[in-house]
Amino acid sequence: MNLQGNKVVMIFLVRSDIKMSKGQIAGKVADVTQYVIEECIQRKYITYTAWKKFHGSQKIVLRVNSEREFYELHSKLSELSHELSFPIKIVKGDQKIKISENMPAVLVFGPIKGNKVDHIVADLKLL
Repeated sequence: MNLQGNKVVMIFLVRSDIKMSKGQIAGKVADVTQYVIEECIQRKYITYTAWKKFHGSQKIVLRVNSEREFYELHSKLSELSHELSFPIKIVKGDQKIKISENMPAVLVFGPIKGNKVDHIVADLKLL
């Protein structure tokens, strides 16, 4: 996925190696979106205001093929998160979606300018 430009986006990385229905994925994405918004408001992240006001609260959902790739991306994005000050959160499975509670299912980060993370997520495909 090419995120060139200064468009501010919230990005979700969903593991495709664990079989979740579209409804299960939508539920996880919706739940974690609320968490990130609350954290952005509480910590007064500047990109949140721009994302909400000028960029239509754009969200992008990308596919991650394995747990290993998931954790590699998490590591890179965590470093960048400390540097650029944006939220990052792992969402794990639960009994509702019949996935182990310890298994990471979705990684969300942002809102952030797409060109700041393009080099990390450029090879990922839309879900």
